[in-house]
Amino acid sequence: MKPTVQYLMLALLIGCVLPASAQYVVDFKRTADIYFEKGDYYTAAQYYEKYLTARQINLGSSQFLPYTFHQKKAKPTSKKEIGDNTAVIYRLAESYRLYNDFSSAGHWYEEALKRDSTGVPLARYWYGVCLRADTKYAEAEKELNRFLTEYKQNDDYADKARKELANCRFIQEQFASKSKNKYKMRRLNSFINQGGANYAPIWANNTTLMFTSSRPDSAKVKGANKNPYVNSLYKTLIVRDTIMGTVEKVKVKDTRETQQGVATLSYDGKKMFLTRWVTQDGRNIGALYSSTWNGTEWAEPEKLSALINVQGYSTEQPFVTSDGKYLIFASDRPGGAGKYDLWYCTLDASGNPGAPVNMGTTINTRDDENAPYYHEGTQTLVFSSNGRVGMGGYDLFASKGDFSSWEEPRNLGFPVNSTKDDIYFTSHDTKYLLKDAYFSSDRSSVCCLELFNLRRPNREVSGKVLDCATQAPLVGASVNVVDTVQNKIIYTQSIDATGSYTFELEDVRPLKVVATKNHYLTGYVMLTNPGEELGMDTLISPTLCLNHEDTAKPYPVNRPVVMKNIFYDFNKSTLRPESYPVLDTLAAVMRMYPNMEIEMSAHTDSKGTDQYNLKLSAARAQSCVDYLVKTAKIEEARIHSKGFGECCPIAPNTKPNGADNPDGRALNRRTELKVLHY
Repeated sequence: MKPTVQYLMLALLIGCVLPASAQYVVDFKRTADIYFEKGDYYTAAQYYEKYLTARQINLGSSQFLPYTFHQKKAKPTSKKEIGDNTAVIYRLAESYRLYNDFSSAGHWYEEALKRDSTGVPLARYWYGVCLRADTKYAEAEKELNRFLTEYKQNDDYADKARKELANCRFIQEQFASKSKNKYKMRRLNSFINQGGANYAPIWANNTTLMFTSSRPDSAKVKGANKNPYVNSLYKTLIVRDTIMGTVEKVKVKDTRETQQGVATLSYDGKKMFLTRWVTQDGRNIGALYSSTWNGTEWAEPEKLSALINVQGYSTEQPFVTSDGKYLIFASDRPGGAGKYDLWYCTLDASGNPGAPVNMGTTINTRDDENAPYYHEGTQTLVFSSNGRVGMGGYDLFASKGDFSSWEEPRNLGFPVNSTKDDIYFTSHDTKYLLKDAYFSSDRSSVCCLELFNLRRPNREVSGKVLDCATQAPLVGASVNVVDTVQNKIIYTQSIDATGSYTFELEDVRPLKVVATKNHYLTGYVMLTNPGEELGMDTLISPTLCLNHEDTAKPYPVNRPVVMKNIFYDFNKSTLRPESYPVLDTLAAVMRMYPNMEIEMSAHTDSKGTDQYNLKLSAARAQSCVDYLVKTAKIEEARIHSKGFGECCPIAPNTKPNGADNPDGRALNRRTELKVLHY
C-alpha cells in the first residue's frame, strides 16, 4: 500500500474514533451526575475522575491518562471550558466529602480554588472543613479566616465558618487535656466491623449486642447490578468483653425495596421499634415501624401512624427508655428548631406512642440532632449533633434531665469524639454512663461507621468523718453525696469503725459531701471539678469533723444554764427592763432554730416559806415566758415554765457557822434555761 493511502486510512480511523471518544467523555459526566443526584457519591466520584482524565485536564500530580487520545497540539482552553471543568472538579470534591473521604475531597477543593475561586465561593469553606477533618488545624484556620474575609454574605455558611473556627480551637484544647489519658478505646474486631457500615448498637439483653450493618448480603442480591450493601439488623454474643460467636442476622422480616435498622427494644424485650428507609433524590426518607416477638422471630414490622410518621418528612432512630415510659426519635417534621430535631412521646401500657413533643431549644439547634439514648442510672440524655462547637462533624453530647427540664448539653470530648462523625451511643453499665459504653464512628475508616467500645475508670473519692473534740471515728454517721446542680442525692454511705467513706465519681460536676449524725451539727465539703485538671484517679477529700450539739450550739441540750442579768422587782415577779436584752438574745436564737423547745425555770433562796417560794418562782418563770411570747413573738407551744422555789440551791444560804450568807443567797436566786431539743 502506498504511503499516501496509508495516511488517508489512518486519518479516517482517527476521525471515527475521536467522535466515539468524545461521546464516552460526555457519558462519563452524565453518568456521574446521575449517581450524584441519587446520592451514590462514591460511584459519582469515579465517573467524575474518568471524565476529567478523558478530557486531558492538567491536574498536576493527580493526572492519570490511561486511555486518552493524544493529539499533536492541544487547543487553548476557553473561559467557558475553565468554568465547566471547575464545576466538575467541585462536584468531584463534593462527592468525596459527602462520602466522608475528607482527604481526597480537600485535594479537589484546592484544585477548584486554583482554577476559579470566584466561581465556586463555597469551595474555600469546605476546603477548611476538610483540612480540619484531616487534622490540619492551622491550615484549616487560615482557609476559614480567608473565607470569612472574601465571603460577603452574612448567612448560614458564615455562621458555620465561625463555628468551624471555634471547633479548631476546641479540638486543640481537647488534645492538650490530660483527662484523655483516662479512656480506654478499642475498635471491635473484624467479626463485627466487616464490610460496609456497622453502627447503632443496642443491648437486647445483658450479653446480646444488636446493631445495624450494611455488610454484603447475598440473599438480598437478585439479579445483576444489584447493590449488595443493604442495611439490616444483626446480633452477636459478648460475654466479659469477648465476642463469643459469629455475627448473625436478626430474624425480622425485611423487604428488598427498603433498608432497615437503627432499632430499640421495649423494657420487656417483646416489642421492637425500628427504622425503615428509602433513598430518594440523594436523601434518605425514613419512617418508624414496630414489630412484636412471637417466640421464634420478629413479626412483620408495621408502620406507626401518621401521628409519628408525618407524610413527606423523615422519622427515624428510635429509643425506648428502660422504664418503658418514653419513645425518643429524630425527625425533620414541622415544628422543630432546625433540620433534624429530637422528639419524644409517652408510651401507654401496650407500648403505643402518644402525641410527639419537641425536646426544645436546650437540646435542639438549627442544624441536626440525631441518635438519642437515655441512661436511666445517671438521668442523662446522650445524642449526636453537628450544630454545636465540637471536634467536627457529628459529636456526642450529654444532658442531664428528666423530660421536664434539661441541662445545657456538654460535649463528651476527646477521645469519645473525634474529628470525624461520632454517633449512636449505648451504655452497658446501668449505674455509670461511661464505665462500659459502645458507639459508632468513622474515625478509622475512609467511608463508613464502625463500632467501638470505650471505658473510663471512675475517680475514687475518699475521706473520714470524725468527732471534732475527740478525733474519734463517728460510727453510724451518714454520708450523702449531693448533685448541687439537680439538688439530688446520688450516693449514700454509713460510716463504720474506720470512720472512712469512699465512693466512685464519674461526672466532673459540682458535688457536696454531707455528713450527719444524731446530736451532731451537719458538716459538708464542696467538690468542684475534682481531680480533672490533675488527671487524678483518686481524690482524697478533706476530713469532715462534726461538733456535738452540746458544744456547738448556743446552749446544751437537757442541761440547765443560768441566765445572767435577768432581774425582778423585790419580792415580785415583775421583770425589770435590764432583763429584756437577755431574753431578746434568746428569742433570736429560737428564731435561728425553728424546732427548738425550751424550759424556763426560776429559783429562790431559803428565806420565806416553801409554799411562798414555790409560788414566787413559778410566777417569775412565767414572766419570762410572757415576754418571749407577747413581746418577742415566739410560739407559746415552744416554751415551758416551771418554778422550783428553794429546793435546788447551787450555793450555801448560810455560812458553816450558821451566819447568813448573802453571796450564796444571790446565786440561788436565779433564772435558768434548759433546751429540750433543737
